[in-house]
Amino acid sequence: MTAPFDDVEIGLVPTDDGGTYELHTDIYWATVGEGPRPVVLWIHGGGWQSGSYQNFAQAARPLLSRGIHIALTDYRLSGQAIFPAQIHDVKGLVRHLRANAVMYNIDPDRIGAWGTSAGGHLTALLATSGNAVQLEGASGGNSTFSSRIQAGVDFFGPTDLFQMNADVTDPPGSGINHDAFNSPESRLVGFDAPGEGIGVLRDNIGNPNPPFAEKVNLVFLANTDAHASVDDPPLFIGHGLDDRSVPFLQSVRLFNALNPLGVDVTLRPVPGAGHGALGAETDEQAREFLVRRLLPRTAADMNCDGDVNAADIPLFTLALLRPGVYSVVQPACNSTNGDFNEDFEIDGRDVSGFIEQLLNM
Repeated sequence: MTAPFDDVEIGLVPTDDGGTYELHTDIYWATVGEGPRPVVLWIHGGGWQSGSYQNFAQAARPLLSRGIHIALTDYRLSGQAIFPAQIHDVKGLVRHLRANAVMYNIDPDRIGAWGTSAGGHLTALLATSGNAVQLEGASGGNSTFSSRIQAGVDFFGPTDLFQMNADVTDPPGSGINHDAFNSPESRLVGFDAPGEGIGVLRDNIGNPNPPFAEKVNLVFLANTDAHASVDDPPLFIGHGLDDRSVPFLQSVRLFNALNPLGVDVTLRPVPGAGHGALGAETDEQAREFLVRRLLPRTAADMNCDGDVNAADIPLFTLALLRPGVYSVVQPACNSTNGDFNEDFEIDGRDVSGFIEQLLNM
């Protein structure tokens, strides 16, 4: 698969050693639908210290056949620049996509994100930090455009860096000492020399002597639950109960921060899953979460391409006469397609609704 927009340059950003790094993206176009499409940023994991924007996960690829573009997200790793460089770069891509929406055939009002592990953290931070000026940055320019998103999927991302060790349960235990000087979290905020680390920072919250105040502030800025607000976009959180890298309770913290505010948030615990693949069912639930919030469909859209036209007629007929076959032919569509009177069945009482909607499109 070749991206219609391959290796697009977003802009130069500084590195902590005095050099520069050039941000890029690959943009894959949806294979169905006409007109401006929603787009989802895919944000890679790797403990903020490894990985590449060109790592395009299989879980996200089916979004293309649902009418959604995908933009692969580049960001500076912690060895290149400490936090908040990473979220600055992610927000820079969102602004770039909005600024160039016509060229990319993107609907600028329907932008989502999906990430795993460190990418899940950045997705959740992107979703919750719309009001955090310090996390906006200038990566890629386009400062007059918003970096807000309309929906996100966070797969097993850290939430509160100070509480990573405290949230470990046994089982499953942990393969990482998150308080150590060489942990991914310590490297993220640049407090990673021997004798340093997240644990030392936590013990020095309130210590005004340098560098404690500055580094503690970075950790608080990186905590996704600290930014939760009523205007945050819908968020789907998936997390394996056997995760030994990021404790499951980290996702519980984020859910508990968002849910009381009335934010549209879903938490899916996955028994038996560790820090990695969450399974086909969870992947499909995440995709459906994004589709329903970024690509609102009418009941007559029987092929789920975002449009209602003559191509939907034979599929409605199939769903009416042989619903089992329709579910096989269109497995990505949900049970609401064709069900106009919302009685959980597709029958003769839905025909007039289908015809009316078809004629009005």
